[in-house]
Amino acid sequence: MFKKLISFALTVGSLAFAGEYWHLDPGGVTMKFLAMQVSPRAAALSGAGVADPGRVSEVSRNPLAMSVANEAEFGLSQVIFGEGGADNFVSAYYGLPIGEKYTLGLAVDFLGYDDIEGRDEDGLKTSKYGSYAWSLLAGFGSRSKIFNWAASARFATQTIDDETGFLFSVDAGGSFRVNEYLSFGANFTNLGFASKYESEKEAAPLALQAGVTGFIPILDRWMVHLSVDAYRRADTKAQVLIGGEVVYFDMLSFRMGYAIRPDTEDAVSGGLGVTFGMVVFDYAYSPRPAFEGGNHYIAVGVKF
Repeated sequence: MFKKLISFALTVGSLAFAGEYWHLDPGGVTMKFLAMQVSPRAAALSGAGVADPGRVSEVSRNPLAMSVANEAEFGLSQVIFGEGGADNFVSAYYGLPIGEKYTLGLAVDFLGYDDIEGRDEDGLKTSKYGSYAWSLLAGFGSRSKIFNWAASARFATQTIDDETGFLFSVDAGGSFRVNEYLSFGANFTNLGFASKYESEKEAAPLALQAGVTGFIPILDRWMVHLSVDAYRRADTKAQVLIGGEVVYFDMLSFRMGYAIRPDTEDAVSGGLGVTFGMVVFDYAYSPRPAFEGGNHYIAVGVKF
């Protein structure tokens, strides 16, 4: 009962969270790359599934992903952007079980832009410049079949031309597996401090997410995961994330998701996951209708 009360309090408290940077104008946060999906599985589910992390590669955006690290795992993820995207986005992750109940998680992200066209105050072209950002995350969490908690700390920096900003933040969350058919979870990400950029005050991309996942077994070989989450970032309206995954013997997974976003584009995403012994491979595609294209997500991990 005590664990149920803790889980319930975390969920309610997360949804009610408020602070100095919580009601911002659209686009009012810095380092937005810390709020975009990195893991192909999460991208295929349109970000849904906070209560049901499936890969350690999700740890850079969902601290509860540490709960699935039953073996040490290292991997790399890459986002291949469509029209209007960045030139390079690579992430590395590592999950290390500690004893029988806990996990250490690490993640590094790098985002780079080359040859950005410069403009002066009058709108005239100037010389081209580059931009890049990176982040380092370290976390610790539990690994249980019923109740899980996790927390992580992050340092990030972003450089545009010759100006650099810094960010220090924390992520934390909890989940509760009610029975073999139902799980609840909630977390907050990027709660912290961002330095000024060109004398302008900046806000971290604080976000809250809470959701429920249902598990439907089919015969002895298949399992269907259905997730519905509520999500909000400090500078966006509330969103509803819906995702589904069909898993065959924990070896092959088919995924699909849809996000209802009142202030931006909606589209159906999808992907798949394959496990070959100790090797894990994931792929996802997320359309971007406004740019007449989409992003490709690829991740390869090795368990040992």
